[in-house]
Parts: sequence; C-alpha cells; structure tokens
Amino acid sequence: MQNTIKKIIIILTTVIILGGIFFGVIFYQNTKKIQQPNSGDITNTNPERTPFQTRVSTSTDFNTNTENNNILNPEISTSTGVTKPRLLQLWKEPVSGFGFVSKDIDIISTSTDNSTTSIIKSIQNKKVLKNQEFIYLWDRKTGHIYENLASTTDIAKFSNYTLPEAEEVFFVDNSSLILRILKNDNETIETFYTKLSRDLSTTTNIFTSDIKNTNIDSQNIAFSADFKKIFYFLKGTGRGILSSPDGVVKTNIINTPLSEFLPQYVNKDIVALTTKPSAYFKGYLFTLRTDGGGRNTYIIGEKYGFNTLVSPDGNKVIYNEILNNSLETFIYDIKSKSLTYLSQATIVDKCVWSQDSEEIFCGIPQKLSEAPYPDAWYKNDISFSDNIWSINADTGLFELIIPLQDQIATPVDVYKIQTSKNKKYLLFQDKNTLTLWKYQLILD
Repeated sequence: MQNTIKKIIIILTTVIILGGIFFGVIFYQNTKKIQQPNSGDITNTNPERTPFQTRVSTSTDFNTNTENNNILNPEISTSTGVTKPRLLQLWKEPVSGFGFVSKDIDIISTSTDNSTTSIIKSIQNKKVLKNQEFIYLWDRKTGHIYENLASTTDIAKFSNYTLPEAEEVFFVDNSSLILRILKNDNETIETFYTKLSRDLSTTTNIFTSDIKNTNIDSQNIAFSADFKKIFYFLKGTGRGILSSPDGVVKTNIINTPLSEFLPQYVNKDIVALTTKPSAYFKGYLFTLRTDGGGRNTYIIGEKYGFNTLVSPDGNKVIYNEILNNSLETFIYDIKSKSLTYLSQATIVDKCVWSQDSEEIFCGIPQKLSEAPYPDAWYKNDISFSDNIWSINADTGLFELIIPLQDQIATPVDVYKIQTSKNKKYLLFQDKNTLTLWKYQLILD
C-alpha cells in the first residue's frame, strides 16, 4: 500500500513539474511577441495622411529652461560632446517682435588670484569675438527684451523696461528699436523709437529704455534694418514718406491718389507696393524707387486674393492668386516676365526670401481647404498645420526642411518667418500662440 502511495506522489510531482515547464515556455513566447512587435503589422489607418503624418510626437510641454530643453529634432553634437536641439521653442509666451542683430562679445580670462597684477593680466588677455549673431525678442506681456546668442540655447534678459501689449516691434540694431502700440480707441497706431542704455544704478548688464514718439501716422510701415529706414504712407493719403528710425529725417518720395498699399522694403533702391489683398477685389503690384524721384513701375496685377513678396535683388516675386475658387502660388520673373507655377500653395505671408534671392522658405499647410484667402486667415476664421519647405527660386522645386507636425504635438500655423543673413538660422512664430521658434538650417 505504501509503495502504491509513493508511486502516485512521484507521478503527480512529475506532472506538475512538466506542466509548469510547458506553461512557462508559452508565457515566455507570448511576452517576446508583446515586446518585439512585427513592424509589418503597423499600418497607416488613415489613407489621407502622409508617412510623416503618422509619426506625431506625443509631447505637449515645451519650456525654455536651457537645462531641460525638449529635443524636437535630431541633436547637434558639438566638439565638446554637448548636444543641443536643432529645433527649439525660444519663448513659450506671446512675442510682439523679434529679429537678428550682430554685436561683439568680450571674453576676459578669469583667475582665482585677486592680486592687482593678476587682474591687469586678465584685462590684457581680453578677447573680442566680432559680429556674433544674436536674436532679440520682445515679450508681449511684460515688454521686457530678451536675447539669445544664436549658436546657443541660452536666454538672458536684456532690458526690464515695462511696456506691455505692443503690437509690433522692429529691432534696428543691438541698442535701438521701433515700437508700435495700438491706442485705446483700437484704431490709432503710435510709432515710437526706443534707445537702449545701460542702467548705471546696478552692477548688472540690464538695460533701460529711452522712448520717443516718431510722429509717424500710418497703419502699415516697411522697415529695413540694413539701411535704417522706414517707408510709410501718411494715414488717409497717398503721400509716401521715407523716414529715419527716430522720425527726425523725413523725405516725401511719392504722391499718389491711391493710399491702400502694403509696402515692402526690398533693398536700398526699391520699395514694393501691393494693394491690400482680398479674395473679393483685384490686386496690383508696383515698385517705387527710393531716390525721391517719385518713379514707380507697374509689375503685375489684375488678380484676386493677390499678395506678394519681392526678392531682395528685386528680380522675382512670389505671389498668391485665387483661380477657380482655389488659392494658387506662383513665382514671377520680373525681367523675363516668365511664370513658375508652384505645386504646393501657401499664403505668402508665411514665406521669406533668402538674402541671396536663390530660395524661399515657406510654411505650407498640410491641408488647404477652399476659402476666401487671405481674408479668412487674416480674420482667424481658419488656421493651418504647417510644415516648412524651401523652394528653389529658379526651378520651383520643393525640399522639406522642417516637418513641424512630425516634431511638435500641436499644429503650428507659421507666421512672420525670418532667416539670418548667413542663412544659418530660421525664426518663425506660431500665429495661434505668437510663441517664437528657432531652427538651425546649417549645422556647425
């Protein structure tokens, strides 16, 4: 009897062990299937989305703390082994204006020895880095100015002068700017010239502002930082005036019966004048010589939804036109009068020419619904989710530069795009939030 019981116990034990081994193997195989899915099983469930659109970041929090910047694009490795993001959000609050400025950087060697001899040696060993590229920005909420050395992710306060809710800010150079403020009547825009000066009451590098009214009475101005000039039409008239940034020197260069122009400062010789664009009215483009002769030339027009952007050399223009209820975009060669149709349409307010006039950088919507453009976009009745492309000005060929919707969780409606003179950095705002972004076009 005892032998029989022992045999039964041995058999049961053996069955339990073998069963445990069998189920353990099955569990392990299933676990491997969960951890290593077959890439062939991943499909795009929406046939209208491009491959880029299937890879959307899930991150929604971007901050400007340089110790915790979100890496939104492949990192750039430096010689020191430090990495920095190629695309980053410079400022997560609304910005009234921004721009590239150049200035020198003083580097003084430091020493733990506080003797007079050591201090003198340190001053003698001072190095100056010439014409370093900086980005200035005006925080809309506070009116404070911040600066970013473009080659870094560092943000520093430059001026704590408080003047919130500015509508537009143009940086003249590294110590002065043009400030445009909407008065309480919500109609009148005042234009001020502001000179920055170091606050001698503190030991910091904080600057204060000396503000002066320029008496420029105009809804729209065109500003050139290169030539330190403003062009505008005196409000309600066809009197076109060229002014110094501080408004002290003003020269009348044209009188015309028309007054509803949007001016663009093309180069030292030319200002472009485009009638205010609308889907409901035909528009026209003229160029105006800045030498005071009042000479203007008709370029192209008779087009609905017409808006333009002239190249810095004055030879080409990218423009919009409504055709068959759809927005189309073209490049027009002013000299040869030839036309290049662009296969992807966008509103030219989303574009900027490179300084060499060889390419155009544009925010291009992934989807462009039928609408009365640009009116619907100006009125915020419609918003876009853009990617940024470059367009060859001669061939009209496109190259994807920044797949924004692939890098950022929320849609970005590209607005007020700028490039640095060396075409190394690109800046743009999101029209929805007025936040500021920077992208490094050329790697170190």
